[in-house]
Amino acid sequence: MLDNPLIQQVLFEVMEEDVVGFDVLNVLIDSNEVTDDEISRQLEVKLNNIRRILYKLYEARLVDYNREKDEETNWYTYTWKPSLEKLPALVVKKMKNILDELKKQLSTEENGMFFYCMGCELKFTFEDAMDMGFRCPQCGGVLHEYDNKKDMATIKEQIAYIEDEFNQNPLFFKY
Repeated sequence: MLDNPLIQQVLFEVMEEDVVGFDVLNVLIDSNEVTDDEISRQLEVKLNNIRRILYKLYEARLVDYNREKDEETNWYTYTWKPSLEKLPALVVKKMKNILDELKKQLSTEENGMFFYCMGCELKFTFEDAMDMGFRCPQCGGVLHEYDNKKDMATIKEQIAYIEDEFNQNPLFFKY
């Protein structure tokens, strides 16, 4: 399941782009139940970093924990376990949001006219370019009409990829 690119992208966002999170998830999946301290030792990563990742995963409801108090030391031990059954629904929700944004962006690209500063590599809508007198606000250079066919093709490819994943991957069928 974790080798799916859409799932990886969503997990990457959940873990705020911390790649160690994938290692943490793999340890959880392999062990089924493990303490944060054991994960820290196994991965040779600071305990605080492991806990931060676990809390992010917990907020997304992708892990659960049990808390036990050691009667001798009065310290709590947290045992973590994966709870990935909610992952497909989370992926679908996030990907639908991305899909909506891509479709809005495509509509803007299809219905708009754009201008481009070759020096600064900045793109502007016709309205913005007109307001600026067809001059770049950063370098003062002349703005040129921009052919956005490649941009539209890229957006269409991204939309098709996500829609294909939803339609062909059994992981997402019930959502």
